[in-house]
Amino acid sequence: MLEDALYLFDPNQDYFSQLVALIMILSGVVILRLFKTKLVNQTSGSFLSVCISSIYTPAKFLLFTSAVWALIETSDVIFGFNLNLDQYEVLPILVALHLSWYGFRIINSYERLSLSGEGSGKLDQTAVIGLAKIGRLLLTLILVIVAFDLLGLDATGLIAMGSVSGAALAFASKDLVSNWFGGIMLYLDKPFQVGDWIRSPDREIEGTVEYIGWRITKIRAFDKRPLYVPNSAFNNITVQNPSRMTHRRIQETITVRYDDMKLVQDIVKQITQYLNESELVAQDQTKIVNFNGYGESSLNILIYCMTITTDWVTFHEHKQKVLLDIGELVLELGGDFAYPTQRLQVEQTESTIA
Repeated sequence: MLEDALYLFDPNQDYFSQLVALIMILSGVVILRLFKTKLVNQTSGSFLSVCISSIYTPAKFLLFTSAVWALIETSDVIFGFNLNLDQYEVLPILVALHLSWYGFRIINSYERLSLSGEGSGKLDQTAVIGLAKIGRLLLTLILVIVAFDLLGLDATGLIAMGSVSGAALAFASKDLVSNWFGGIMLYLDKPFQVGDWIRSPDREIEGTVEYIGWRITKIRAFDKRPLYVPNSAFNNITVQNPSRMTHRRIQETITVRYDDMKLVQDIVKQITQYLNESELVAQDQTKIVNFNGYGESSLNILIYCMTITTDWVTFHEHKQKVLLDIGELVLELGGDFAYPTQRLQVEQTESTIA
């Protein structure tokens, strides 16, 4: 038996190199299995952690497929099948495929972690989605070019044919191409991102952004209807992004009676003092309280200030308190609010008196 083993591992044998490769691959499978727990259980959420945790499955399948190919090559040499397997670039193709798979796993895993909030990166959701799509596209292109080269095909003809057909396709589907470039500009300029509340005064577009794709952007309106807007539309319309405002504005006109003319200055002074002392009003922003004009049945006082919150619900709560407090100030000073009135003047004639 020892002599058979020595004969099998004789360096002078034609299959010795294939046999050594097979043994090394099988050893790699064993080593990879020993480190499986450390490779898979990466929970830090960093990019390095994602790279480490994504390597196990592609590496395992690469070693298994390589072992199968090495076994086939060894059997071909030992049993003399003369299949001429050396002419096939199987191992480089396997490596290219599994490296691409590894790259896709990194991109998908990091994108999933970032969107779920578990990643350690500082990129927003829109940037993460855009970079992930670009990364997948580049990996696909690289894989196709490498595959053409390994298979001995001329990639120049493919590129030339792709250029001609791409130009024809672009001309025939210019709207689709326009939407695609519009999507790229959205990722680069970032006028809004997923989760933002946007609206356009030029179109009936208002709602929360749920998805930014290559062709369309999905917006959820406040009545819960989905809006699918072609990306090219954003090149030609004005988009407002209330989600990025720093303050919300209170701009109201209160009306007091003409009978309270002598109280107007005191009312303005008291409201100004109240706004300067209120914790709900942004003190670093413009505040205006002035008598603003004579109405048909009222004296108009303009109130203008900014709140400290941008949240829609909280803003209305703060605005309610500010306006009610101002109303109490007016009443405490002896004034009252005006409402539309009409005065009728009745003239008495001699016939009426008689």
